Amino acid sequence: MIFRNSMLSILRTKGKTALFLLLIFALTLSLCLGISLWVSIEGFLENLDNHYMTIGLIEYVGPDYPNDTVYDLSMTDALKNFDFSLITGFDDTILWDGSSRAIGYIDGFYRTDSHIPNNGSSILVVGSTIPSGDGFYNAIVYDVIYSNLARKNTKIIINAGDIELQYGRYYLVYGNVYRALSSYLYFSFDEYSNLMAKEKGIEVPYILDITTDAKTGPRYRVPDDSVLYKVADTWKVINNSVIVCATDNLMSLFPFHQQELYIREGREFTDEEYKNGSRVCIISETAAKRIGVGVGDKINLSIAVSDYPGIENSFWTENGFQYSGEFTVVGITNNTQDKDFYVFVPKSSGIPVSRYYIGYAVGQAVIKNQSAAEFYEYLEPYMTGKLNLTIYDQGYSAVAEPFGIILRIIKIVTVVCAVMEIAMLALFGFLFVYRQRETSEIMLLLGTGKKRVCAYFLYSSGLISLIATLAGAVTGYYLHERVIRFITGIAGGYTTVDRRFSDGNLSVVKSLNFDLEMDPWLFVVAGFVIFVLAMLFCLAFTILTFRNKPGQRKMSGPKRAGKTSRLRGGSIKYAMLSILRGGARSAIVPVVAAVVVFFFGQTANTSNSYHKQLSEIYKNTTITGYFTDINGKQVGNLQVEAANINSLYHSGYITDLSVSWDMKYYYLGISRFADGTEREIEPLYVPQGFAAETIRNHMQRGPSIVGTNDIRTVPEFFYSDNIIMEFIDGFDESFLAKPTGDMPDNEVCCMIPTSLMKEKGINLGDTIRVATDETVYSEKYGAEIFYEIDLKVVGCFEKQGSEDLIYVPLSMVFDTERIWGKRDMLTGAPEETFDTGYTAGPEQNGYLSRFTFKSAVFKLADTGKLSEFKDYLEKAGYSQVNKIGNIREFVVLRDQKFNNVVNNINQQIRYLNVLYPCLYVLVGIIAVIISYLMTASRRMEFAVMRGLGTTKRQTFFSFFAEQVILSAAGCVLGLIVWRLLAGTVIPMHRVLITGFLVCYFTGSAVSVSIMNGRAVSEILSDRD
Repeated sequence: MIFRNSMLSILRTKGKTALFLLLIFALTLSLCLGISLWVSIEGFLENLDNHYMTIGLIEYVGPDYPNDTVYDLSMTDALKNFDFSLITGFDDTILWDGSSRAIGYIDGFYRTDSHIPNNGSSILVVGSTIPSGDGFYNAIVYDVIYSNLARKNTKIIINAGDIELQYGRYYLVYGNVYRALSSYLYFSFDEYSNLMAKEKGIEVPYILDITTDAKTGPRYRVPDDSVLYKVADTWKVINNSVIVCATDNLMSLFPFHQQELYIREGREFTDEEYKNGSRVCIISETAAKRIGVGVGDKINLSIAVSDYPGIENSFWTENGFQYSGEFTVVGITNNTQDKDFYVFVPKSSGIPVSRYYIGYAVGQAVIKNQSAAEFYEYLEPYMTGKLNLTIYDQGYSAVAEPFGIILRIIKIVTVVCAVMEIAMLALFGFLFVYRQRETSEIMLLLGTGKKRVCAYFLYSSGLISLIATLAGAVTGYYLHERVIRFITGIAGGYTTVDRRFSDGNLSVVKSLNFDLEMDPWLFVVAGFVIFVLAMLFCLAFTILTFRNKPGQRKMSGPKRAGKTSRLRGGSIKYAMLSILRGGARSAIVPVVAAVVVFFFGQTANTSNSYHKQLSEIYKNTTITGYFTDINGKQVGNLQVEAANINSLYHSGYITDLSVSWDMKYYYLGISRFADGTEREIEPLYVPQGFAAETIRNHMQRGPSIVGTNDIRTVPEFFYSDNIIMEFIDGFDESFLAKPTGDMPDNEVCCMIPTSLMKEKGINLGDTIRVATDETVYSEKYGAEIFYEIDLKVVGCFEKQGSEDLIYVPLSMVFDTERIWGKRDMLTGAPEETFDTGYTAGPEQNGYLSRFTFKSAVFKLADTGKLSEFKDYLEKAGYSQVNKIGNIREFVVLRDQKFNNVVNNINQQIRYLNVLYPCLYVLVGIIAVIISYLMTASRRMEFAVMRGLGTTKRQTFFSFFAEQVILSAAGCVLGLIVWRLLAGTVIPMHRVLITGFLVCYFTGSAVSVSIMNGRAVSEILSDRD
């Protein structure tokens, strides 16, 4: 009977039943989807953390950067005082893996790569020498003691210089074998240099006559005790050496992290092997084939460690190796041209490492993926000199940031849904149970009993709750996958930072698929919890109906009348009197209004300050861009077409374009001293035959003349904070930016390194003469000579590279008018752009097509147009690092730090844009509610006034004026306090205050109007 009557009660209240069915269903569905999305995205982000690794790679950008096999003593000196605890002291640093390398050797391994330390070093027996002119001899190689290039019984051309070789004599020679333009090999004598051998007092001859002069038997004999045998054994080890890299995390090493190297067979090191000092190693596929080993086999790895820098000084055969041991091959990597001779071992294996850095990598810090930007901002100020920090996150931030923002929104929505669900369930219990307390009282009076009363209410409410929660949970489960697909689609097209062409986007990009499946038990549990909460609320309100015992209601009557007040006047006077009589009631509204005004001031000023910060950052930040290689490492030795540079310059997006070109030179001498004294210098004649080839080859291996319009952007000084320079009176570095034909007396001025000045005895103001590899016929000398250039030395500098580079104005060989037009200096923005009608004619395009630049650097003219400029680059077809476009020229913009700062501010602005409107609406709703309640709560006063004959109009204005005065007074008070503390009231603040007052006035007007529209008896009979 109880169950039947309970079900009938549902049918008697069809509207209310349907309403709560829909409300509980909708909120359960929203809550289930919110929880499932919360769990799914958090799980995905956790998978991202496990799948991606973020490293901060610290490098020293030396003169041979990015060569990974060089010894650079300046790097060792620069890092002597660097505090590495700064890296490990960062809270989110997981691991600091400093570079630990050594030169090693594996029996049976040989190298054929282009990074062999000295591939041309050779010890040969030559004879049958026939002079060919200018110190050159044709000869036959009779024996090879050591050489990677020369072969026995082949012809070779010897550049003997001043050494005279005799036909019929046999020589044991040491030097370099190299190739030139002809098919024959060339040989030049060289002094052997090995500091370990020098320390022992060993001298190595570079030529030895080994002719026996015997009429019978061998015509030559190499002495058994010749030191050149030891030199040969030393070069066999050095030129076939391996670079041993010790690490605490193999996958954090740059080539593995960027997937240049990966494990083809076997595995990487285990945690136990890192901890226990296991002698395990990973080698290349090439090395494995040449040695003849596979995964699980052992190799004998020897290590050479020296007190001297340089691979050539790391080993001397008499000294032997400092370490040797067996290592088990646990992994084999893919083949790469420049990493086939690398061997990787755990640091804990105990191998000795070089005290000098090999390569330019200082090390890499493994950091938490979410903290990449903070790590960069924290450590970048300490990257002084030529130290450079690059963040590689494998594309983590591009994937995680959109999902992170979506997750935060989902969390907010889910919490709101949970609060609304709880509130709605409480309302459900109140309306469905407590509002039927008379029914409960009647049932108790009839002797039904409390348990049966509880059953009566819980049967009906339970059925509604069960149907709604079950439907919501099931629907959520089936909609989950579709919603996830929709969200992943949004995240895929959403980005918080434009990383195109950015120096913060030099990393390879890994991918990870979103797992769309969700455990159905999550929805079952969520639905069950909501159902239980509904039952608990209904049970609680049922129990509350038992508290009011029939017949024990407290009688209420009118209060004792107080002193009568008389008011003669209109609504305003009554409102003022009511305020004075109101006491604490009258204080509520002004206090609330003042707090709201102060709150609005803070929110408005916060938003305004963020926008001001953003505006200042855009105004005061200059972004530099440059051309690089596909890996984003090189800034020089490129091939950048002049036509593309011209198009980029006249796009209107860049300014201060600087480029460079170079050509090799041969120093001839000082042609005119600073005091005007002339000096005759013998030209460099073009010899006949192979000698000309040798001179050209020598030039190609020598230093260069670099033409540029800005010395600070050339590759040698690109990463430098300071350049030490000195000039003659009237000159500074800006002379490099002079256009074509703007040099005094048509002289070509130059800057040279102080090292070259000391070596050649050059002073500032002298004019030096150099030769290039072009040849011309000289009428003066009646012979063909190498083209000569006179350069006036107007400045000098402390070089930061290994070569003696000479810097000259760009206009020396390039007609600058073709790009910069007619102007005084090659600086600033273009006078014409494509938008203002600039076009390049056929003649200009023909000229530009013949030129390529070695480097190019520029600045963004307007930082606010950064994204627009990136759109232009992408549309034009320029390539990005690791992403090739139609134009195979790679552009990088140094905007990582700028992006990090702007992204942080934009993120705060986004939060404010989402949160503040919600808060404003909430405050507006609260204002309406408070104003409504403050008026509605005084219905007795309302009824008395109406009962005494007050007109509706007077009643309305009396109550409405009171609320207007109180709210306005509160706003004025809030503004006074705000002005005293903050000083200014911005327009947005005024708008928000006005909105609050409108909402408050509206609530008051609605409340009074409702009261006015009802009869006095109806007002008095109203329940709260």
